[in-house]
Amino acid sequence: MLNRRFPVLVASKRYSPEFQSDPQYAKSWKAVLEKAYGTHAVCQCPSSGDRKLSIKRREDSDGFHLARFAGTGHEHSNECRFYAPAPERSGMQGYDVGVVEEGDDGSIRVRLARGIRVQAARAEGGESSEEKKSPGKRKPAMTLLGLLHLLWSEARINAWYPAMEGKRNAGIVNYALLQAAERISASRMKLSDVLLLAALKDSKDAARNQTVAMSAISRDYRLVAVSPLARYNADRHAGDLLKLPLSGPFGMPALHLPPAVWATTVKRFEREISAWKRGSRVIAVAQVTPRNGTTVPQADVVELALMQVSERWIPLDSDYEGVIEARLHAAGRSFDKPLRYDADESEVFPDFWLLDAGKDFPLEVFGMNTPVYLERKAVKTAWYNREYGGDGWWSWNAASDPQGKNVPPFPEKTRR
Repeated sequence: MLNRRFPVLVASKRYSPEFQSDPQYAKSWKAVLEKAYGTHAVCQCPSSGDRKLSIKRREDSDGFHLARFAGTGHEHSNECRFYAPAPERSGMQGYDVGVVEEGDDGSIRVRLARGIRVQAARAEGGESSEEKKSPGKRKPAMTLLGLLHLLWSEARINAWYPAMEGKRNAGIVNYALLQAAERISASRMKLSDVLLLAALKDSKDAARNQTVAMSAISRDYRLVAVSPLARYNADRHAGDLLKLPLSGPFGMPALHLPPAVWATTVKRFEREISAWKRGSRVIAVAQVTPRNGTTVPQADVVELALMQVSERWIPLDSDYEGVIEARLHAAGRSFDKPLRYDADESEVFPDFWLLDAGKDFPLEVFGMNTPVYLERKAVKTAWYNREYGGDGWWSWNAASDPQGKNVPPFPEKTRR
């Protein structure tokens, strides 16, 4: 199970998960942390890392809490609540130093390509984040799609364990995203302060969206909306879209979609739009500028990015990945999907990590046979063989087996 609470050592004494979380021990647990303030604790999750934890004073109360030290998330076991992947395990490796900074209180600060403050963004010239990319170089800022990947990864929605069966739905996903957004800041503000999420009509989530939107309008902030696209309807959604069709848009402003923004989206996310039209779940992340002086709250979409996900909300970069994700689920396996962020093709990391094979085991799907792709395949194969040995990684050549009739068996599951 993800985000699991493990025993911790404080001043060489072991404290159980129950003692850390049960209300009846709250005063005693606070006293333990207060007395040890200025030192550190050690997480007892099953991992070989140091797993040191910082003892932090809460900003909004006189309480205390534990947080991982910056850059140490990979020292914890994957199911631990303090876990975070090492940058080299995903596209996070593709950023310049300073684009993503982790604090010792568990917070994450990011430098966005397009700012949240409208005036600051205008001063930057409003340049599209896509235009700032330069292949082969570290990226100087995070795009909107990179921000969605960060949210998904920090919320741990890119991971799956069999114990989650029947427990991951839209409400759980939104809760996890909002919790992650509380720890992520950009333009000197919490992402949660400008984040709109899918909501049901007349729900608390819809009321929250309305409050966030009104605050953004009064403070001249851009908003970030994250929601699945509404189910595709050929009569309503064919051709140019005038408004962004979201599932559960309640409490959000009406999101007007300029033709140029939609045209750019169609060009960048052709595969995701095709998946949407076939009935797949596709997540939209939109950065929007509220309109002032309107009777009904309205906003203009200034940038839009899309991400296909499986029935379990696991991101997918291809239909072939969807085949493997479904087979991993059917086999009762534990796995996660490393996200690309803004990294280009020169960065190497697997399509999936298998988490129950005794060690984190890389899985790779080769999906094309063009000369350029085959050249890239040779580079990746050499890298995997060098890093993990010939038997230390798994691959499927989907280009020669498009029907999935000869998918190799996965590495055997190891019981702890």
